[in-house]
Amino acid sequence: MRILLPPSEAKTAGGRGRPVGARPLPGPLARPRAQVLAALATLLGADPADAAAALALPSGVADEALAVNREVCRSRTTAALRRYTGVVYDGLGFAAMPPPVQRLAGRSVLIFSGLWGVLRGDEPVPAYRVPAKAVLPGIGVAGTFWRPRLDEVVPDLLGGGAVIDLRSSDYAAMWRPSGEPATRVIPVRVLSRLPRGGHGVISYNSKLAKGRLAAALLAREAGGMPCRGIDDIAAAWLAAGGRAVEPGARPDRLDLLAD
Repeated sequence: MRILLPPSEAKTAGGRGRPVGARPLPGPLARPRAQVLAALATLLGADPADAAAALALPSGVADEALAVNREVCRSRTTAALRRYTGVVYDGLGFAAMPPPVQRLAGRSVLIFSGLWGVLRGDEPVPAYRVPAKAVLPGIGVAGTFWRPRLDEVVPDLLGGGAVIDLRSSDYAAMWRPSGEPATRVIPVRVLSRLPRGGHGVISYNSKLAKGRLAAALLAREAGGMPCRGIDDIAAAWLAAGGRAVEPGARPDRLDLLAD
């Protein structure tokens, strides 16, 4: 099983791992990561207001985020699942997982990133803020830059089992499954009751529920109940307190109710 997640804008500070600038960038994404890091450094040498706009940073966090990005190659690293702290990761609750489930999460979760392309859950990463929609000099839109690179790399990271896709739209666009992997990728949409009736996606509810679903799937698999398809995802969701929606118009996607 693999679980595909978006990153989060919120991140923990600090870490104990070596900075990325103190060691060679590993793996098949080393070269494009170096390109994006170089483009980010060029951008940060420009006018701060222009840099903040290119990185889509809200004014209230721009100064702090630019400062964090300037230190990205020198700051300490920690596992990606410890670095991200947004709503999805609140729902996931990695820090409270038993060690066997944490180890499984480290190798089973793939996190898509505007700066790094894709990260394994246990991969060390510094604090940074570069969304998929960032526009970098010589690179263009980060998410668009990553698409052909991830087409080459992601299939080899998926293993042979089910792939549960919990990404948001910006990060889903960075890699779209095709060929054999497409037969195993199950996009999941989480719906909530809307104030005016019916169901739709409410951002906070959806993100929190996706984190909880990921945690439930990991706990089941660590307990000897692997996820083989939609029925197992639905069973994990029901066991976590949710309830499945009636089948929708798209047979290739699972819709779940958050409340």
